Amino acid sequence: MSYAGTPGPGGAVDPRDAGPQPFHRLLRNDVAPRAFLLLGALTVLVGWMFFSLLILSIQRGIRTDPEGTVSWLGLLATNLSLIVLIPLTMIVATLLNKQTPGLLSSVIGKLRWRPLVVFGVAAVVLELVMLGVIKFGGIGVLGDGPDGIASDAAGVIAVTLLTSTFQAAGEEYFFRGYLLQAVGALVRSSLVAVLVTTVLFTMAHGIWPWESPALFLDRFAFGLVAGLLAVRTGGLEASIAAHAANNVITFIYAALTNTVGDSLGASDAPWSLVAVDVVKFAAFGAIALLLAGKQGMATRCELPLATPLVMDRRPGRRLV
Repeated sequence: MSYAGTPGPGGAVDPRDAGPQPFHRLLRNDVAPRAFLLLGALTVLVGWMFFSLLILSIQRGIRTDPEGTVSWLGLLATNLSLIVLIPLTMIVATLLNKQTPGLLSSVIGKLRWRPLVVFGVAAVVLELVMLGVIKFGGIGVLGDGPDGIASDAAGVIAVTLLTSTFQAAGEEYFFRGYLLQAVGALVRSSLVAVLVTTVLFTMAHGIWPWESPALFLDRFAFGLVAGLLAVRTGGLEASIAAHAANNVITFIYAALTNTVGDSLGASDAPWSLVAVDVVKFAAFGAIALLLAGKQGMATRCELPLATPLVMDRRPGRRLV
């Protein structure tokens, strides 16, 4: 079986680039030019901006939420605008970067559903435990405190349960999928790839360290754990589970305390809450690695990195 980096006649290759590759190197192949990595990232970004503008414009045409608040319709529009990242990243990786379909999901070329469920259960349990710590430990939360149940709590909870998992997956496919692999295709070090994408992830949330060091650390800590888990488990299952569980529990709680706008548009956070969050992320990382080991999850790819029809250049074969 041939891999990206396999030398041709008379060629030479770094032995680290031959054979099965780790998750962060899966967008690297000898078919698509390296410049297409940046082009691909920009294509996904532009596509996301276009669809986000379209979706949010439709939502605002139906209803404009008062400043500082987010209705169930606003939450739905926000989630849909991020869900589009899933097909966008897959299409760009397959057509532009000629990657074997499915390698954005995991090293086996598809999302591993059983581990995803296992990680998801662990993440939800941990979120509920930490929510109990926050409530009974007197730890500050986002917003000015409980103001009763939101008037559209049922709608917010329904939207959360139906779409927040996919919204979280959209962010993971872009940051821990496409961007992590794009950086990894240029830089062999998994740590460098994780740090670069973690900084980009934090910046994408509009939080800067000089504006809110606490909230910046919170987002950075999650991105760091999620990136390391993607590399160490060979796929996005653990990071999707952690991200989805965090968002689902957060917005259900927000609906019950009328703080949806505060949760979605947070610009600062109390250090006590961030400390709990960082412990939670670290704990989930350790639990996920333990669960991954018990499930024997593959962490290196045994598949060709480029689409098979592209790799086969014999006479009479059509290139795609």
